[in-house]
Amino acid sequence: MPMLSPARPEGALSPATLQAAARALGTGGSGASRLLGVLYDPEVELDAVLAALTSEPALTARVLKVANSGYYRQAGRVGTVQRAVQVLGLTAIRGIAAAGCLDRLAPARSGSAFDPELFRRHSLAVGCAAQGLSKAARLGVDAEAFMTGLLHDIGLLLLLKAAPEALARFKPLDGASAADSQAHELAQLGGTHEACGALLVQAWQLPAWLLDALGSHHADAPAQPGAPGPGLQALPALVAVAEHVAQRAGLGLWPACGLPPDASSLQALGLEEAQLDTLAAGLPDAVAMLSP
Repeated sequence: MPMLSPARPEGALSPATLQAAARALGTGGSGASRLLGVLYDPEVELDAVLAALTSEPALTARVLKVANSGYYRQAGRVGTVQRAVQVLGLTAIRGIAAAGCLDRLAPARSGSAFDPELFRRHSLAVGCAAQGLSKAARLGVDAEAFMTGLLHDIGLLLLLKAAPEALARFKPLDGASAADSQAHELAQLGGTHEACGALLVQAWQLPAWLLDALGSHHADAPAQPGAPGPGLQALPALVAVAEHVAQRAGLGLWPACGLPPDASSLQALGLEEAQLDTLAAGLPDAVAMLSP
């Protein structure tokens, strides 16, 4: 099914409009897309990550806040980003900084039915849940899972920038299948938030694995682990399950999202139902810790 519609209803968005908005969202002065590219470059050196963070006082402050939190039992002991890396690890540092980038991209207020604060909490929840699922399944893509979960709905920001009135009018289908939900978005908006997220990844020149994951996390049968690169191939399925975990924790975004995964999906990922309950119970605290 195409996810950008050339034949669209009155007021829907054209592919050219969406592509222009994707470029504009990445060059709006926040530096978020540039920093995300540094954080998730597979060839990046630790020194480059540290330099990028220390040039951003707000992100440095957030990293230090988390490192000194009660969760890590280091209150008052971590005063530098270098020490924070020792306490938290590079994967956690990347996640904290990525969360700060998302805050820059999301508007403080939208003036529409779109709720920026709910969007932030949901994005953080799915990122944390996806990372927890990757750890539980021992897939070795913890950082990538967090990034994918954090940005899984970023296409909504593109829709908000391109045509806030269209998104304000949009009503998601409740309890619909992935195919029906995509068809509904396509008919009403001229594009799905998955396709818009993929446009942003392309415009910002972020890694190809992120493009694949964002473009298919609502597929009826998300890609399951399998050679080559089994961990990265599992990202769409991880995010689909993570959305359900966020919904369980009361941190969903739309009623249609977060439908329960079937047993075969969990089995393919090497996960059990009880692990989802455990993750859901801890999500509110994880989101609070990563919030500004």
